[in-house]
Amino acid sequence: MRGYDNIPENDDILLDLPFYEGVGTITRDQAKPHHQDVILVNGPAWTTLASGLVVLDFDGTNDYLELDGAACADLDFIAGDYSLGAWVNWTDTSTSVNVMGRYELNVSGWELYFYGGPNYLTLRHHHAGTLVPPIIGQPRSGCYSIGWTPGTWWLMGLSRTGGGEAFHYRNGIAIPISTSGLADPETSANDLVIGSRYTKNADRYKGQMWRPRIWQRALTASGWMNLFETERGWFGV
Repeated sequence: MRGYDNIPENDDILLDLPFYEGVGTITRDQAKPHHQDVILVNGPAWTTLASGLVVLDFDGTNDYLELDGAACADLDFIAGDYSLGAWVNWTDTSTSVNVMGRYELNVSGWELYFYGGPNYLTLRHHHAGTLVPPIIGQPRSGCYSIGWTPGTWWLMGLSRTGGGEAFHYRNGIAIPISTSGLADPETSANDLVIGSRYTKNADRYKGQMWRPRIWQRALTASGWMNLFETERGWFGV
C-alpha cells in the first residue's frame, strides 16, 4: 500500500476529510496541515453505503460542518492557484445548496454551490466592489457548469489558476463552463463551512457527501481522472 505522501494527488493538499470516524460530532483532517477537528453541527448522519464506505448524509434543514476561520487561514485564497473537490450526491433542486465556502457575501472569499433547473454548479468569488474592467464595481464574479443530475454520485472537481478561470471536472472529465470573468477574491477571515451558507442558517446542502478536499494548486486533468478511477468503485460508477 502506498503511503499518503507517495500519492501524487496528495501533493500540496491542505484539507482532506475522508470521514474515517464513522460516529460522533467531529471529523479529522488527514492532510499534512492537520487543521483542528472539523465540527459536525446538528448531526449530519453517518451513513454506510452498500460498498462499506462511510459517508455523511445532510438533511437540508439545519446540519453542516464548520472549521474556525482562525484555524484555516491557509484556505484564504486570493491570487494563487487552488482546487476544490468532493464526491457529492445532492438531492434538493428547489434552492441554492452550498457545498463549501469560506466567504462573506459581496465582501470576501470564495464559495461553491449547486442550483436546480439546469442543475448547475457555480464557483463564486466575492469582492466588496473593487473589481477591474470589464466588471468594475461588481461585488462578485463566478463561473458555472451545467448537467449535475441530482440523486447521482459525482466526483466534483474544480481547478482554479490564479488570475484566471476555474476548470470544472465531473468524474475526472473536464466539462464546459460559462463565466462572468472570475476575478481574484478579497481576503477573508470567515469560517470554512461545508453544507451551508456562510451565515450557517440557509442554503443547506441536502444529500450525501464524501471526502471534501482542498489543494493549494490547480489539480491537473490527469490528477482528477486518477482520483475518479481510484475511488469510483465505492460508488458503483
